Amino acid sequence: MKKPTLVLTDSLTMSECKDGYWLYDYTRGMNLSMGAKTQEDAFVEALTYYQKRTKKVEDELKKLNVSIEDDA
Repeated sequence: MKKPTLVLTDSLTMSECKDGYWLYDYTRGMNLSMGAKTQEDAFVEALTYYQKRTKKVEDELKKLNVSIEDDA
């Protein structure tokens, strides 16, 4: 029997599967956590992913701004 999916927001769901908890983001079209042992672990994995992604985007923006300033 399939476990129920918990709808967290319009675009975020958590499912309990055989191998743990899966957190899916419909906005990005991807799993943020796969097979986490607990719901809390799934949330931490998702937050860690977004922190790393945000840092990468911020670093790319800084490089772009430096490039634009150097060309001015």
